[in-house]
Amino acid sequence: MPRKSSNLLKRRLKIAEIVGQQGEIKVEDLSAQLGVSGVTIRGDLSYLEQQGYLKRSFGGAIATPSQPQQMTSEPVLTLPSLRLANQLEIARHCARMITDRDTVFLGHGDICRKVIPFLSGLKKLRLIVNDLQHAMLADQFVDGEIIVAGGELIRSQLVLSGKALDTVIQQFTINHCILQASITDGSGILNIDPPLLASHYQRCMDKAQNKTAILTHVPIQASAIGTLGHLSQVDNLVTNRSVNEHYQQQLFESDFSIRYTNNECFTWANRETIGE
Repeated sequence: MPRKSSNLLKRRLKIAEIVGQQGEIKVEDLSAQLGVSGVTIRGDLSYLEQQGYLKRSFGGAIATPSQPQQMTSEPVLTLPSLRLANQLEIARHCARMITDRDTVFLGHGDICRKVIPFLSGLKKLRLIVNDLQHAMLADQFVDGEIIVAGGELIRSQLVLSGKALDTVIQQFTINHCILQASITDGSGILNIDPPLLASHYQRCMDKAQNKTAILTHVPIQASAIGTLGHLSQVDNLVTNRSVNEHYQQQLFESDFSIRYTNNECFTWANRETIGE
């Protein structure tokens, strides 16, 4: 059973959203807004800092700064960094597609990790992960079986690969596969980093009944990134406003339609694969 109560989860997600939207806030302001003590808020902030949602500051908290982009031999253009509030909304979009008793493969990455707390209300899930940080968080929120797959550690990202990952993917009927990806302009090619995971994730996409890609940025050249597949293979795409504006015309031309939006984040559905 998940170890965090529903009210505790909701309060901590609300704090993360407030900090993401405002950039910085004091403990007393959060205490007044949420109607709980300063001691409770400080405990929440410590937990959220451990999970990477924010940074503690003197008397309050500040939004987590964007990670600096690593230098590569290929020039890469990134769209404006996703605010924490947008990351949480994207995660919420992904979680709303999952139901009780589903088997879910959740790929590595910070935004995928933010899906996990939103699964806390679901019953008897089977969650398959190859990200060690996912597994630690899932232990607190997921009601059901948590399977950590893979036998070879990619140390730079604390994720697992190897034949043991493929074995687990083949062993189960996967209802949902959720992966973070980028897309090559015009071609519709989906890419992931690190490249070592590309073949494993391709197998997972082939096996999964429902495939969701979270789009977060735009590479100009992707020769150093693993190819995951093609836009046409995906059932759902979830993204934020800035990325959506960049790809909107391409998605319409590729027979995708907007399934759900709150005007900041968008869930697109592939009309061909879902039979609309």
